[in-house]
Amino acid sequence: MTLKSRLARLQTQAGAPAPAAPSASTSQPALQGASPLKSRLQQLRPERLQGKSTTITHPQLSVEALAKTVNGDLLADGLIRITETLPLQGQIGQTNWNILNEIPLLPGDKRATPGVYIDTETTGLAGGSGTLAFLVGMAHIQGQHLKLTQFLITRFALESEMLSAVEQAVPPGHRLISYNGKSYDLPLLITRFRMHAMQSSLADHEHLDLLHPVRRLFATRWNDCRLTTLEQQLLGLYRQDDLPGSEAPEAWFRYLRDGNAQPLIKVIEHNRQDILSLALAHATLAKAVATPMQYKADIHGLARWLADVDETQALALLQSHRDKLSDESQRLLAHLLRRSDNWSDAVAIWEKLAKQGCVESIERLAKYHEHISKDLQAAWWYCEQLPGSAADRHRRQRLQEKRAKHQQAIPLQLII
Repeated sequence: MTLKSRLARLQTQAGAPAPAAPSASTSQPALQGASPLKSRLQQLRPERLQGKSTTITHPQLSVEALAKTVNGDLLADGLIRITETLPLQGQIGQTNWNILNEIPLLPGDKRATPGVYIDTETTGLAGGSGTLAFLVGMAHIQGQHLKLTQFLITRFALESEMLSAVEQAVPPGHRLISYNGKSYDLPLLITRFRMHAMQSSLADHEHLDLLHPVRRLFATRWNDCRLTTLEQQLLGLYRQDDLPGSEAPEAWFRYLRDGNAQPLIKVIEHNRQDILSLALAHATLAKAVATPMQYKADIHGLARWLADVDETQALALLQSHRDKLSDESQRLLAHLLRRSDNWSDAVAIWEKLAKQGCVESIERLAKYHEHISKDLQAAWWYCEQLPGSAADRHRRQRLQEKRAKHQQAIPLQLII
């Protein structure tokens, strides 16, 4: 191949006009005589081989135009603030906005603390010192409205200004509410503050990560506990034309490279929807705790959650669903009954489970008869059914000694 023909091919691949289009009579034989690879390229990408440009152009938006497009304000050259005030009326998915009129209370909440819902979009999902948040969204209840604010930077140099704006936007006395924020969003923001040698009070705020309550209630009910799954299963919300969060970094870098704002605008809307879903999920989770069967929540998971903060509530929950409890939940119920000194009901549950071969229940019965009922014969009988671990062997030896002493004491009592 001559240098001239090579240059012509490179110009053609780059999108320059072809030197001359082959006639209809000669083009078909050329295709038939080409190599298999060239034939495939001609079939799959004929427009490039014919010298036509395949580049799809998008209008470039300046920062000012981008701010106007998303109804935002320029706080600085490269820092956009987007604000929105939504009345607590109507519904989203199958959930009414009016459930946000009262502060939701979840197990462990000692008081009704107002919250600010927060979510970030970052330059990478793996974290690390090179990762920063280019978009931070937050929302809180203000009267009969939900006030939503998003801060977007379009230059690396504006990060410190955005962090300062975020710090000032968090209302005093509010706790942070996020979804996986304890593991990702908050540590990332705190790290960025430190890297800029800036003071921040974010770490001083109480923080509720809704991912953990969701896992307690629905980890055994749903395929996963992603936010989109929560939206569909709990809120009846299905997003349309949503840009996945994993594509957010590339959308931001693309705007920095060529000014194409279309993907970035979708990221802003994705972040907005995340925050709205957080607020509605918080209130809906409180309803699921109050009426777990209505939301198909895991009774055992809820009972364990309640047991960590209020054993009386956990006991009442399990007793009210006693005919639907799994073996694991029955063991938890027996444990709570024992702690409330209701030994008779606890023993009844252990005896039922022991007949099914439950080793834990057999061990509980062995301990009960040795220490509470003082029926050493029954304790020995249950102890004999245990697998024979080191602890089991020690228990048998102790019971043998107790039984021997008991047998020696009987004749003395008869003589007296």
